[in-house]
Amino acid sequence: MIDYHMHLENGPLSLDWLEKFWFQAQACGLTEIGITEHSHQFKEFLPVYQHLLVDPRQNSVVLEWLDREFRYNLNQYLELLEAGRKMGIPVKFGLEIDYFPGTEKLISSLLEQYDFDFILGSVHFIDYWPFDFDPQLGWPERHVDDVYLSYLSLIEQLVQSGICDVLAHLDVVKVFGHRPQKNLEEEWRLLLQSIVQADIAIELSTAGWRKPVGEIYPGEPLLREAALLGIPITIASDAHFPGDVGYRWREAVCYARQVGYGQYCSFKGRKRFEHELPSF
Repeated sequence: MIDYHMHLENGPLSLDWLEKFWFQAQACGLTEIGITEHSHQFKEFLPVYQHLLVDPRQNSVVLEWLDREFRYNLNQYLELLEAGRKMGIPVKFGLEIDYFPGTEKLISSLLEQYDFDFILGSVHFIDYWPFDFDPQLGWPERHVDDVYLSYLSLIEQLVQSGICDVLAHLDVVKVFGHRPQKNLEEEWRLLLQSIVQADIAIELSTAGWRKPVGEIYPGEPLLREAALLGIPITIASDAHFPGDVGYRWREAVCYARQVGYGQYCSFKGRKRFEHELPSF
């Protein structure tokens, strides 16, 4: 079993820190991990985020956070993962990309220069606003329905862009528990159809169980529909510390089976491979 979403950013880019993630994975019964550092950790991606830094509406707290980012080079990251692989850690080389309209060519040209196993695609920003950053930042003055519709539009554009292999935490817009008043079943259905046409996977992420919403990503109705459409899944914890690796993955597998899934997928060299979900 895999965990295909984890971040080293709260520690050094070192073998000792990477090993802690793998030791926890082994303790949980996992056999392969995917490290998917955020693209904003790397200097090469600074042009992708530049508009956030110069937007006059940007919150000072967000600016302070971004000022601490872009610390490493991608080669440093990939060299560390390669060193881990040589030590015997079954690690796949991943990256989590933030999607912004208009950056598709820039991102694609960057990714072509490196040998990744898979790319996660995420939407964390609506325009300049990081909607999952802080429940008191931006949400009080916005209409929840508008936020959801904007988010769905951006995910649709991400799907159409072709820059990722897996969509991370598909309904993360619910992270703080905000729910739309409008029935958005049709909008979600159309998005899932686009995902089918693009032939990309989604992740079943246990991170939502650790967030204020207290619900897995994606929620049951959405995942059940995805299963009916045959959309592939990975299993993910979105771990930012070793202790979160493999978080409730067995429950996630049971949940996937309950809604109709019998398989999950892994990646190598950006090619997808299907595997049977374990039975307990």
